[in-house]
Formats: sequence, C-alpha cells, structure tokens
Amino acid sequence: MRASLVSSVLIVAIAALAEPRVGHANETPTESGTPALAPLLSRLARHAEQFEQMKRRGSFTLSGRMEELDGSGRVDGTKELVVRVIATPAERLAEIVKYLEDGTDKTSEARRKEQKRRAEKKKGKRTELHLPFLLSEQPRYVFSLLERDPQNAARVRVAFRPIVPAENAFKGSAWVDENAGEVLTMGFSPTKNPTFVDHVDVTMRFDLPTPLGRAPSSITFDARGGFLVIKKHYRGSATITDPALAF
Repeated sequence: MRASLVSSVLIVAIAALAEPRVGHANETPTESGTPALAPLLSRLARHAEQFEQMKRRGSFTLSGRMEELDGSGRVDGTKELVVRVIATPAERLAEIVKYLEDGTDKTSEARRKEQKRRAEKKKGKRTELHLPFLLSEQPRYVFSLLERDPQNAARVRVAFRPIVPAENAFKGSAWVDENAGEVLTMGFSPTKNPTFVDHVDVTMRFDLPTPLGRAPSSITFDARGGFLVIKKHYRGSATITDPALAF
C-alpha cells in the first residue's frame, strides 16, 4: 500500500487542489473549443514542452517529508528524504542523501532499495507524466477559462478535465501567466486511481526560474487508500532546489 501511494505521488510530482474551485469569476467560463482559449493554450504548450526538457535534462535536489495519520488525524509515522536527482543523456539517477523513518536514520537501507528499484525499472515500462497543456496531450482534455485575478489581469485560472479518465490523465486547474504563457500553480488528481488508492490530491508551485522557464519549486499532496477495512491516510510536502541543466 505505501509503495503504491508513494509511487503514485512521485510520478505526479516529477512531472503535483484536485477539483477546480469556482471563485468570483470576472468572465464567463470559456471552453477550449472556442477561439478565445486557443492563443493561451498555444503559449502554455510551449511551457509544457520546456517542462519536458526539464524532466530530461534537469538536475535538482528534492527535500520531502511524508506523514502517516491515524483515524483521528494525528501523526502516526514520518518519513523524511533528501535526494539529488542527476540527469544524464542516458537516464536520470537518484542519489539518496538522507532518509529518516520516525527520526531513525535508514539512509543505507534506502540506498540499497534504490539500487534494486533502478535495476527493476530498466526491465519494466516507464510511466511518464505530462502536463495537460502539452501539445500532444491537449486533444485528451477539455479546458475552461474560469476566472481572472482582479489584482493582476495577466493571471488567469484554467480548468482541465480529460475526455477519457486514466491514471495519467488529470482533473484540476492551474493559475497561469497569460502574457508569459507559463504555469504558476497547479492543483490536480488522477481521474483513475491506482489499485488500493482512493485518492491522491497534488498541488505544485512553479516558482523556480530556469533557462527553460518556470520549474516546479514545491509540491504538497494528500493521499488515502487501503485494502478492505484497512485504510491509510498520508500527507506530505517537498521542496525542489538547486536546479541546473545537466547537458
């Protein structure tokens, strides 16, 4: 169960709340089929393509903490992780700097598991996360322009939902810079959950400046799931620092 939840969250993260909240909109919601959204989606597609380059060429440090909560919402266990992700032309390598479980250092054990996971990953099929705004992904979604920030006319919120639900198709919304064509924040969840997972809600902030545009700077998530009557609740957060283009 834990492995399924953590894997789901990390897949979403490296690419992240779920349902778009309709606030005090200053304009009538616009569907992606109308001309009004086409220029914005075109600009966002460029940022999404840059994000693909970040995933392939970018190195960074991720520092995260995950908490397991009991039925009363109290913290029942913690995991803390610092990992350096290094991009090479052949693959992405994860070097575990530190790993703690309930305050106990288990870095060596985590490094052994990562080596095993890396070996198994090479044999299996790789799961990819793509932003909904990527040009090749846009036909899978319906987009709606929900609202404009009254304090900053260039900030607008765009909702997205897939035409066909899937584990790698997400529903949610994103605040974007309409002029720059960049994502500022995005909240989303899968439209089809992995086995034993009831929900995974993710929020990502894109505050890191890079030569390829804004990159994710922080991630928060909330996940629930379990088998039969055994249910688990996890929440966590991570920050991303030291971004660099490796090649």
